[in-house]
Amino acid sequence: MEAPAVYGDGLGVVVHPPGTGGFLASLPAVSARPVRVVAVAGEDEPGAAGGVEVVRVGERVARAAAVNRGVVALPPDVGWVLLADSALRPPPGLLDTLLAAADRFPRAGALGPRLRGPDGALVACAGALPTARDLRRGRVPVGAPRVAGPVGWVSARCLLLRRTAWDSVDGLDPRHLGPVDSVDLCERLGRAGWLVVHVPGAEVEVAPGEAPGMLEPTRSGLRRYARDRRRAR
Repeated sequence: MEAPAVYGDGLGVVVHPPGTGGFLASLPAVSARPVRVVAVAGEDEPGAAGGVEVVRVGERVARAAAVNRGVVALPPDVGWVLLADSALRPPPGLLDTLLAAADRFPRAGALGPRLRGPDGALVACAGALPTARDLRRGRVPVGAPRVAGPVGWVSARCLLLRRTAWDSVDGLDPRHLGPVDSVDLCERLGRAGWLVVHVPGAEVEVAPGEAPGMLEPTRSGLRRYARDRRRAR
């Protein structure tokens, strides 16, 4: 059996798509420590500003496949990876707030902040895992504790991952082409013994509209999710 990779405590950000200079310009302030940034760009998407490593894929891919390629491109000294889409407006110190929560939850494999729209309205970003009834109805439960604590899933729109936890479940499932990729990842992390933690003390503004890289509706992803769990049982 191949020995698990050993990572340092460096910080990385994987963003898909690269987005505009405004988003990328905000990234140096997300931590007091240096942050390595990798942007994954599809065939029709522009590159990124200086200081950002660009992973170019020669096709249009969904978020799951794109993010997987970006994480692989990070060097082994990076042990914590923030997944982000370019519609975010991350506040200064975001990574440091999430890392402080990871210190309080040593088994945390994934941590996600609270998301709000520009109008201040909450955006679905965490909740319990779907029950059989939820799956029949084609819905994902939404809801999170008022204080930092374990939940079933957090959104991959803005998600801090412990890289050893990511490796333990082989990252996002590239078969998922829509938002259920988040739920699927978090469910597998839980089965592998990791905690998924929502951190409402970290709050991120997100532009209105669907996350980039969503190529299928939620119902299609939930049908695949349900089939996989039935086979596992």
